[in-house]
Amino acid sequence: MLIRSSNSSFSLVVFLTVLCFFPAAALAAPELDKFFQEIQAASAQVQSFSSEFVQERRLALFTDPVIFHGKLTVIRPDRLRWEFTAPVPSALIFDGKKGIRCNDKAPPAHFDLGTDPVMRTVAEQLWLWLGGDYSKLNDKYHMTQQGYSLVITPKDQAALDYIGAITITFDPASKQPETVLITEPGGDSTLMRFNSYVLNGVLPDALFDRCASDE
Repeated sequence: MLIRSSNSSFSLVVFLTVLCFFPAAALAAPELDKFFQEIQAASAQVQSFSSEFVQERRLALFTDPVIFHGKLTVIRPDRLRWEFTAPVPSALIFDGKKGIRCNDKAPPAHFDLGTDPVMRTVAEQLWLWLGGDYSKLNDKYHMTQQGYSLVITPKDQAALDYIGAITITFDPASKQPETVLITEPGGDSTLMRFNSYVLNGVLPDALFDRCASDE
């Protein structure tokens, strides 16, 4: 599910990406208190954000990585646009209880979370990370700190079958994620680099109700 195709990868990619932006107070062990307090204080000030990203997918069987470019846009608590701009344009959009899957080779696919159990599951996990009940996170993940990086490993064996570890590195000044490295047991990995953050900016409605935001 980690960028094996632009459509099948969305649920895990969105889940892992918004992991970077969660308020972390519920996760703090004593030695991590100061670190989490800094990240929490920065996160609490952000109601919306947009960022560009470069995603580098490395497969153990191949020498050259596959590079994707894209944009992430979020308005808490329930509007999100995760978009690949190159090499193959595509997007996943959530707007409250409805959403759109976009592909440049097919018409927009609209869905309703009330009748689509797959996308409802994706949305429920997404909104949990963005602003839900964080008390369950300690039950599901091991958290360790390495400098200004947070290393996350699942406790659940089913998750460990496809995720080895997630390492989030934060910018010391802005407290926003710079990189997210996802390693897999078989040696594959995905590295996401975030840049050009805009925090609490004005975001047009078109980003969340249509595939082409410039229509």
